[in-house]
Amino acid sequence: MERWLSRARTAAAFVADRPELWLPGALAWTVTVGWVALAVGVARPPTVAELTFFGADLFTSGAWPWNALGIGAAALVAVIGAFALAAIGEVAILGRASARAAARAFVIGLLTATPAVIALLIAAIAAFLAAPAEFNAPENGAGPLARTLLRIGPFVALAVALAVAGAAIHAAALRAAIEGGSVAGALRGAPPTLGRVGSSALVQAVALVVIRALSIAVAAILLRVLWAPIGERLASDGIDVAVLLLLVGFVAIWLCLVLAGGALHAWGSVAWTRVLGAPAHDAGRHRGGMETHPRS
Repeated sequence: MERWLSRARTAAAFVADRPELWLPGALAWTVTVGWVALAVGVARPPTVAELTFFGADLFTSGAWPWNALGIGAAALVAVIGAFALAAIGEVAILGRASARAAARAFVIGLLTATPAVIALLIAAIAAFLAAPAEFNAPENGAGPLARTLLRIGPFVALAVALAVAGAAIHAAALRAAIEGGSVAGALRGAPPTLGRVGSSALVQAVALVVIRALSIAVAAILLRVLWAPIGERLASDGIDVAVLLLLVGFVAIWLCLVLAGGALHAWGSVAWTRVLGAPAHDAGRHRGGMETHPRS
């Protein structure tokens, strides 16, 4: 734990002194987990009735199952695009912003995330299969949405565990790959590398998940509170000068939260490099010869 704390502190000092790392971090943050805060803060969650009608329309449509496959294909394209943008942001943080490094980061990101994505797909299929029965079942205290989520809970928990493990393997493999190794060799060498690091790697992986979850929760609550009066005025009065000013303020605050998320993402990347002891980091090597350790 002491080893991890020491490296986490030096990583925080490094990132705090280099705001140029926050922008690529903001890109990676937004397309991976940062969008969740905006969606939760602004979007109105569907009601049980709306979900019931949506599911019924989906199943009874003459386009079934092609409509579901179309939704899945659109989601897949969005996920692949997010992986590509995240790879660009990650290699920029690592100081290796080149097409080759971004391509390697993209491939490694896809491969290490595949187990978690498969688990989520299984959870989605299980939800599709369980939802009709739950939404048509008599009420017994818990709502149909809650019962459906409970049914797929084990698959979601498995996806989270696989995502944490995949993120750790991704961190080790990416740093080996951008140093010149092959993608296959980097992936094969990632588990032994993490094993040599020991508990620090586990603490880093879990800490990142917890810190990111807390930051998303805080950002979502703040955006929800700020959006509530704006949404009410938009619904009642439409867009006028006052609402427009409120929207400008809301966007400004959201951009500040995105930048803060970018700094957090950059810290996570730098902390992984410090924990792994990889020589590839230090963004300063490719930014005008800056020193590679935090300033005192």
